[in-house]
Amino acid sequence: MSKIFLRRGLLLAAVVPALLAAGCAAGGNGTQAMKGAASPATPTEETSPTETETDGESPEETGNESATPTDTGAGLPRSAIEDFFSALKSGNLDQVVGAFASTAVVELDGAATAESSEAIRGLFQKRLQAGGERQATHTVEDVRTIGDKNAVVRSTSKAGNRTHREMFLLMKDGAEWKISELMNNQPS
Repeated sequence: MSKIFLRRGLLLAAVVPALLAAGCAAGGNGTQAMKGAASPATPTEETSPTETETDGESPEETGNESATPTDTGAGLPRSAIEDFFSALKSGNLDQVVGAFASTAVVELDGAATAESSEAIRGLFQKRLQAGGERQATHTVEDVRTIGDKNAVVRSTSKAGNRTHREMFLLMKDGAEWKISELMNNQPS
């Protein structure tokens, strides 16, 4: 099975539950009910995303090896995304581009799809020159590992009066996590 086909399958598996949860959240505070319907229940899913990211404790062993919540720590998917957001805020274009795998695909709301390192560099160069990234706030909503070499991270970013939801697919590249796909959009 090709890597591209596998990544797109992982993206679909990650996006459908996220879109269901986002749609439920748009209609009110029903995210938890939809989350249970969209993905298998585990003991750690009963905590809110903010509890998971601030408590600093490792999640309990769930026995579900295909998709488990992941906590903070060096060398983990959450850290890779937090480093990416730090690079955006500092305006470090080389560090931003370095967060991506060499075969990464970036689909940002309102921009053409970037499918090479050069295209990703051009896309983020324009965004960093605009200056809105320095004032943006970013919140990691959910982190899930898929096996040992893939992960999905959902986040929310706010810059001024604009809010975006992001979906990251990450892959293990040696000892590092690299972003293999990034998609964002504005909630309706």
